[in-house]
Amino acid sequence: MRVNSGIVGFDELAGGGFPENTVNLVSGPAGSAKSLFGMQFIHNGARDHDDVGIFITLEEGRDSVVRAAQAYGMDMGLKNLHLIDFGEIRTDMDMDEEMDMGIVSFRNLRDFLKKQIDKTGAKRLVIDSISAIGLYYSNTEVLRREMFAFCRFLKEQKITAVLVTESVDAHKTRFDVEQFVADSIISLGYENVDGEYRRTITIYKMRFTKHEPYKHPFLIAGSGLEIDHEEIIY
Repeated sequence: MRVNSGIVGFDELAGGGFPENTVNLVSGPAGSAKSLFGMQFIHNGARDHDDVGIFITLEEGRDSVVRAAQAYGMDMGLKNLHLIDFGEIRTDMDMDEEMDMGIVSFRNLRDFLKKQIDKTGAKRLVIDSISAIGLYYSNTEVLRREMFAFCRFLKEQKITAVLVTESVDAHKTRFDVEQFVADSIISLGYENVDGEYRRTITIYKMRFTKHEPYKHPFLIAGSGLEIDHEEIIY
């Protein structure tokens, strides 16, 4: 089964959409449209496919996310779309240590999500961004182990997830472990191509399906990302 992304041109690159019940990493530097990618994915599911979706924002506040979505014609207040900000997670869980640190662990996020998925029957999930969670861990090995456990949990929940993360370059994420735990790696960029700055997207990995491995340009239009799946950037 495939889960349509709602992003013009992406499903053509991904063999028809995300394989169902997978964990998908969307990485890129600041300003590369990572959050917008996640918004389109969750909004499309709720509006066009009646998929219950959860969008968790760990960095931006609720009002900021709603405003950004509205700029591209997306309504984050749909009845089957649940927008949750970090403050709600802290209130719902017993997280004294995290409150002091201003961040959340994968373990507490997992416990919170289990309740939310059971209550809502969600089929899609976006977390923006897991870079904020990585700050909780001082040890890379512990971070990797906890991230593996979190991804296993998501798959057990039969949910298709998009995890947003920052990248240092096209091949290295913020903590350099995120790319090893996800089923797919989607890299967004904003780079100089023959003297012209262009937005780009590359699917470096996608399990359970054939996919287009080349770099393609995309634009940010009135309704969000629009990928030219026919043009290849060499």
